[in-house]
Amino acid sequence: MHRYTIANANIIDGTNRAKYRGFVTIVDDRIESVSPTAPILTGHVMDAEGLALTPGFIDMHSHSDLTLFADGRAVSKISQGITTEVIGQCGISGAPLFGHMQAEVEKFFKRHMMSRPYQNMAEYFEALTGKISVNVLALIGHGTLRRGVVGEGDAPASDREVQTMQSAIIEAMKAGALGLSTGLIYPPGCYTTTDEVVALTKAIAPFHGLYFSHLRNEGDTLVEAVQEALDIGRRAQVGVQLSHHKAMGPHNWGKTITTLDIIGQAVEAGQDVYLDQYPYLASATTLSALLPDWALAGGPEKTLKRLKNPEILSKIRDDTEKKESRFGWNRTHIGTVSENGDKRIQGLSVADIASQRGILPFDALIQILLENQMQVSMIRFGMGDDDVKRVFLYPRTLIGTDGGAVAPDGPLSHGNPHPRTYGTFPRVLAEFVRDKQWVEFEEAIYRMTGLAATRLRLRQRGLIKPGYVADLVLLDPDIIQDRATFAEPHQTSRGIYSVYVNGRPVWKNDKHTGEFPGRPLKYFQER
Repeated sequence: MHRYTIANANIIDGTNRAKYRGFVTIVDDRIESVSPTAPILTGHVMDAEGLALTPGFIDMHSHSDLTLFADGRAVSKISQGITTEVIGQCGISGAPLFGHMQAEVEKFFKRHMMSRPYQNMAEYFEALTGKISVNVLALIGHGTLRRGVVGEGDAPASDREVQTMQSAIIEAMKAGALGLSTGLIYPPGCYTTTDEVVALTKAIAPFHGLYFSHLRNEGDTLVEAVQEALDIGRRAQVGVQLSHHKAMGPHNWGKTITTLDIIGQAVEAGQDVYLDQYPYLASATTLSALLPDWALAGGPEKTLKRLKNPEILSKIRDDTEKKESRFGWNRTHIGTVSENGDKRIQGLSVADIASQRGILPFDALIQILLENQMQVSMIRFGMGDDDVKRVFLYPRTLIGTDGGAVAPDGPLSHGNPHPRTYGTFPRVLAEFVRDKQWVEFEEAIYRMTGLAATRLRLRQRGLIKPGYVADLVLLDPDIIQDRATFAEPHQTSRGIYSVYVNGRPVWKNDKHTGEFPGRPLKYFQER
């Protein structure tokens, strides 16, 4: 039996009530007692004088589906207080795998000198068990499923293909998946009709699953994209989560006034809708997302052929420059290049690279895609301060990193990830709460813990309460601060002293403890 007592802590229990001083005793994976006075102290005792004790943070939007296999420590997440991640976002999941997606995922494991240990969702959960430091809830990625069943093309799914995907979704839900996610801005989601998404989303309804949507557009047609996501939820009769809600591009700033009003009306009418957000003005995704949808049909190899065809490239130029001239090439920076790519361009804007090479920005874009065989990410400085504040203050907005678990050392220490991967939760508490005072500390913690657990329908998680699972964070509100930057992203945050997952310490004194107590949380068992 493992017994810990955290003494003299300022307890912020995840309910949005005012903090109070007290003692929390953990026995094995549960909170045994929460008391304002000292219990009989046995076992390990930690004096938390001057520190705040909160429930573990819930990352509502994570992409750790594969990275956890390469390094289960999840340092970038654990070090900022995250104890549970919701993975399988934006239509991209580790499982289930069909068709050529099996070979695509196999490439990741081969790079890390491993063999793929699963195919379906049940096997995926089994493969993670005992090897991770963070809990995970897994969504079924519509894009992963459609690529495997239908392929990379832009043709509509046949009735048989829809039935195959529905059966796979049902099987995954029975195994413990949380719901379905779509990335309707990316191939193949962008080729998928609303009716097809509704047909697939209906398969999660009997399991009370949730629909997570990376909207079809986050800029010029943002309002219409929000309306589509809400329509899908209503028609399928499931709860909706609008992923990393934002308005991209200066000419679209202010549209969140309209989208939040639409969402508010839907909630008042009884629809189950929540949002999530990361606290930065820049987004991150694949550089190829700048190309028109039709140019991406069929997968990377066909796209590369189109980029080498002068006649087709001329049409791609027209469509791309029409859009990017409003956004601004100086706002798009290179993230991580391919393994053999030119690392010197990481962090530079497309405009800067074009200037260095003496060519136009569009031509620089094409060169970079060709040089890296499409395997390159970008960081886009496209959001406005007022929209970020407006979304954050909406009472149903939760917090997500939109990043996969990485680490400053080991197999996942390469590249130039968005700093949100390391700094999201401390940044909210430091900038939005302590410095700007947009909300009280207790409310921010409530959004990160108790409210998030309620949204995910988790039982006995998300609060500091007797009988609840001991996912806990010990931190200093006065000094907590993100340190990851766009130039140097692989930096853990300051002010997180201890993190417990399922009762076991996984982060202490700025170091991972070597413990792997995380679990796949099977949705049908947890809710």
